[in-house]
Amino acid sequence: MSRMVDLLIVLSCAVLSTYPAHAQDRSVALVLDASGSMKAALPDGTTRMDAAKTAVGRLVTTLDGRTRLALRIYGDQSPTAKKDCKDTRLLGAFDAVEANGAGIVEQARQIQPQGYTPITYALTLAAHDLSAEEANSHAVVLVSDGKETCQGDPCAAAKALADADAKLVVHTVGIGVDAVTRGQLQCIARMARGSYFNANSAAELTAALGKAAVEPVKNRELSGIALGVLKMKAIGLAQILGTDGQVVGALNQVQAEARLAPGIYSVKFGKQLWQGVEIRPRETTELKPGYLEISPLGDPFVEVREPETEEQVHRMFWLEQRKMLIPGGYEVKFGNLLWPGLVEIKPGETTRLQVGRLDIKSKIGAMYVRVLDRSGQEIIETSSHRIALPPGPYVLEIDSRKFFKSLTDEQRRIPVQLNAGEVLAVPVE
Repeated sequence: MSRMVDLLIVLSCAVLSTYPAHAQDRSVALVLDASGSMKAALPDGTTRMDAAKTAVGRLVTTLDGRTRLALRIYGDQSPTAKKDCKDTRLLGAFDAVEANGAGIVEQARQIQPQGYTPITYALTLAAHDLSAEEANSHAVVLVSDGKETCQGDPCAAAKALADADAKLVVHTVGIGVDAVTRGQLQCIARMARGSYFNANSAAELTAALGKAAVEPVKNRELSGIALGVLKMKAIGLAQILGTDGQVVGALNQVQAEARLAPGIYSVKFGKQLWQGVEIRPRETTELKPGYLEISPLGDPFVEVREPETEEQVHRMFWLEQRKMLIPGGYEVKFGNLLWPGLVEIKPGETTRLQVGRLDIKSKIGAMYVRVLDRSGQEIIETSSHRIALPPGPYVLEIDSRKFFKSLTDEQRRIPVQLNAGEVLAVPVE
């Protein structure tokens, strides 16, 4: 691995050597993701955050010493539960790398990821930081492992910032990203005259940062007046929103396409917002959501949650066994019990979870049931007679204080083993 890193550093240096000598005319704002998901490991075993710290160190040693560099991070100050959408700070102000490089590396080493991913807010502040720079080139290098988790569309923001500053270019680097996050980061770069770089290892991230820091400005494609097409196979209603948040169209199971003026849109379904959808003249942009199917369902509601924000994006119940989701990994929660591991939703595919269901048979009528796990922790308390749960061992506690005072202790506590796909009848007599 060390040889690969050294080789990529050499290649990065070769790219640097081709850049014009006037490095002092270039100011680079490095914007680094420090959200909670950066704790995850890459395929090479390195955590995303540690890979980023290593890449920052390598970048400082390879940049021309006259290049003016600043480091801004987001997501490290507040825990996820705080939902802090203004969690960003400038760790190292602009100065020549030969003067501030060592300080930036030391600051980066101390970063502890934990919070949200406020890309739009951090990107806007980075552009503001650059506006005071006298350099002929203003470059933002944005590194992220996830999509925006706060209000705002970073793709639309990138376009507005690039329109306001002719010197500005935004390059983006995706580290271990899924398809949706990659699309958002690509759109940000495209709207701000930049390039996108993909990284799935520490070595690739190091090389990507080295290249992004000296990448030349691209000419942004101008949208014509010809319409484009947005295509998506939807379950239920999906609303198409303009940059002002107004509904401009809709997709459903019957209408899978919409003709739109060139520009940037968002698509909303349920509580989810698919941002940074670019429509180009005379072209078809296709979104491929994934689908989650859980069977056999019962009660209670099953929560589908974003793992980084822990926010509920959908609730499923026994009449609604299939949901449309933005591709990515999700937590699926049954009462207080999480499905083991993240449930991966892939573009255009259906992910099926085989649960089991307890059908409680009682002639007595209404009652309350507490479902406990093997350690005695409560999963749910419900009056429902149909309870859907992941496969496993459980104990049912029948609430006899109100309805079953005549039940024995053995009748009140019923151990059960629930298998995948099973509908298990549980008599209460």
